[in-house]
Amino acid sequence: MQFGPQDVVWITGASGRIGRELEPLFDRSRYIVITTDSEVDVTDLDAVKTYVNRNRPNIIVNCASLSSREQALANPLEAYRVNTLGARNLAILSAQTGALLVHFSTDDVFAGNTKTSVNEFDTAHPRDVFGKSKLAGENFVRELNEHHIIIRSSWVYANRDDNFFGQVINAAKTGEKMPVSATQISSPTSVATFASFVISVIESGEFGLFHASCEGTVSRFEFAKRILELAGLSTDCVVGDYNSEDSYYLDLENLMLELTGILTMPHWEDDLKAYMQSQGLLA
Repeated sequence: MQFGPQDVVWITGASGRIGRELEPLFDRSRYIVITTDSEVDVTDLDAVKTYVNRNRPNIIVNCASLSSREQALANPLEAYRVNTLGARNLAILSAQTGALLVHFSTDDVFAGNTKTSVNEFDTAHPRDVFGKSKLAGENFVRELNEHHIIIRSSWVYANRDDNFFGQVINAAKTGEKMPVSATQISSPTSVATFASFVISVIESGEFGLFHASCEGTVSRFEFAKRILELAGLSTDCVVGDYNSEDSYYLDLENLMLELTGILTMPHWEDDLKAYMQSQGLLA
């Protein structure tokens, strides 16, 4: 797919942590970027059709998502409405207009009950409604628009109060105790590194499914402690939770990145240091 000298990029859900990081990275000499949040309901096919037909985007980046596992478990219908129906609607209209659809998914499409890494060619087995709704969204994108990029990630963190990273920092500053799972293990990736990857894969001319997660794994508890250590703050506020009922191990292997040679993701700890330095948080 060849893009023009100034392609129109539509970012849905642009006020979220990924959308906010991604929007300024598009080179304005090459792209016209339009953003929406609640003013265009991606679950409403007619609303999506009206917006796409009016603005004719060449690239649609779908950041609209119900991304909280807890919210999805509490409201399965809403999870399927946003994560599945929304993806379907964007896939339908992007295919009709010949646009590239970039869609974000999650490592939660895997069960996380083995100690082995999983790549893009392993069969997904979601363990709950959140993973199921995201996998169903993936399937609609694959089926309805051949010009797609689906990106699975793990723990994408940002320096925000509504994100795990920001909550850990705030807990240390206030001295409030924060229980953190020591049995949930995956790979943290900063929103800055993730957003930079998204630009790279869009401009690579590649299509298909990609895992995009930093190298190495760590428990949430040890990750929280490392954040505070690098910030020069006391780790006393984080308390390890060793409940095995909600444990999992998810290590995304970035096999398609290796096969295509687009880029190499950094180790999670190197990425954490670089991100904290960029945020002025490194001690």
